[in-house]
Amino acid sequence: MNTENFPKLLEHILCKKGATLEDIKALAEAGIMTKEDFVIIGDTRTLIEITAMNVETAHIIMQWALGTQASTGIGVAESIAKQEAVVIESADIVKCTHCQAKQPKDYKVGDLCLSCGLQAEPVHNCYWCLSTGPGQFCRTCGAEFVASSDYEVALQLKMEGESKSSIGKLVKEMTAIEKENIWAKIRKGR
Repeated sequence: MNTENFPKLLEHILCKKGATLEDIKALAEAGIMTKEDFVIIGDTRTLIEITAMNVETAHIIMQWALGTQASTGIGVAESIAKQEAVVIESADIVKCTHCQAKQPKDYKVGDLCLSCGLQAEPVHNCYWCLSTGPGQFCRTCGAEFVASSDYEVALQLKMEGESKSSIGKLVKEMTAIEKENIWAKIRKGR
């Protein structure tokens, strides 16, 4: 069939998308003369069956005609494999803070991790209310826990009148020399 009746604009667009003159003749013979005709075709596989067009070219043309929603109809397993798996875990699952291994259902705070041997959730002492607990914040008063080595420093800052919300930040920002000065005050007070 002759491509004289084939719209020139459509012919130029298809050529830019990679279609050859043989592909355009096959489209004309199949009665595909407008962009809307590609919507009727629906997917890349059908276009290939009708015109015997190159797979990549057919896919590009169908993406143009249908927008990015074009389905290839080929390699469905590939597209499924590319989807990321969503993992939904129960709220009562505890993971080790060191190696991220799941802990058994009978896990108690302070138990050792079965994978790495460290405390799965380290138990910290609160410098403000003197209670203990896991996590980053005290469950009793809400104060931010400090490292065990800085516990005495945090207690001293509390005695000096620092606020509960500022002690955690102050301890983290202190240099070794500043901490040593506070330790000197602690030793002097004993």
